[in-house]
Amino acid sequence: KLRQNGGTPECEAAVSASLEWLKGKQNADGSWGRNNKCAMTGLALLCYLGRCETPESPFYGDNVMRGILFLIETQKKHPQKLFSQALKGNAGVYEHGIATYALGEMYTLARLGSKSLPGMREAFEQGVKIIIDNQQDSGSWVYDQETGFYAGKKSREDLSVAGWQFQALKAAKNTSLKIAGLQSAITKMTKYLEDKQTKDGGFGVANRDAHYNQWSLSGVGILGLQTMAKGKTAPIKKGIKFLTEFLTAEPLDWNKNCNLYCWYYYTQAFFQQGGEDWKFYNQQFLPQILAAQQPDGSFKRGRPNWPAGDAADEIYRQTLCTLQLEVFYRYLKVGDREEESFFDK
Repeated sequence: KLRQNGGTPECEAAVSASLEWLKGKQNADGSWGRNNKCAMTGLALLCYLGRCETPESPFYGDNVMRGILFLIETQKKHPQKLFSQALKGNAGVYEHGIATYALGEMYTLARLGSKSLPGMREAFEQGVKIIIDNQQDSGSWVYDQETGFYAGKKSREDLSVAGWQFQALKAAKNTSLKIAGLQSAITKMTKYLEDKQTKDGGFGVANRDAHYNQWSLSGVGILGLQTMAKGKTAPIKKGIKFLTEFLTAEPLDWNKNCNLYCWYYYTQAFFQQGGEDWKFYNQQFLPQILAAQQPDGSFKRGRPNWPAGDAADEIYRQTLCTLQLEVFYRYLKVGDREEESFFDK
């Protein structure tokens, strides 16, 4: 898959070095990171899954298992059963989406093995139910700063939050578990994404200087339609055209315009599109990511002259870079899928 999709041996070497670096950064309680531990742990688990490292892996099995158990135990302690240690602010809802996504993917892969994973399926199903139950009437999701939980059904929407929640729903769909309300939630979310597309073809607000603008969030909108909505080819093509024109005018540059959150979604969206669109993007992004890796396996900060830096948290930066390098073999193109589940063959 690596060779077929335009990857190189350097990609695999970079992923190996990154996973080894992440192993050395795991906390004693099984988590990763200093802040937002459930989000960082979920992202780290997704990186290990990207190389098919499960709880049965001879190299990283213990690390993966301890990460899973941390998420399960944290959910048990949270008063509203989020995968988060936060009780206010916006972090909890983001963390919940990321961790639910990771557990869903882990369930799909790990069930092929023989190792018992007590409580993981129940924790994942409860996580998905919370997402479904708190979907807004608009089809989006959003946080409440005061409670740290989801906001009401008719409050403002948030495409940035929705990106992680729909990946959790995608994981739920791929598990083949019977989860009430799942398809309805996917349908509402798809309609929401369609409504967020601008006349330019991007997703988000049209003001380049505003938050949640289409230059930042178009990857989110495109990926959601690609992976969750059948037959929505026209808005997807329009979105890819918008991004291609943008990246032609302003090519990816680690030192000038690095935004790993955007790049994470761009990479998946162009990969799903495939063909010449993916070739165009891959020629830009791959040299940038590989050149940013340091001898110890970590990735340096992007835009070093920008006061805030990009993805200043080292675990967040590491996982986003690693997931992009794993795109060649971690993500199956929608067009290559069959109705029958791959795992049922």
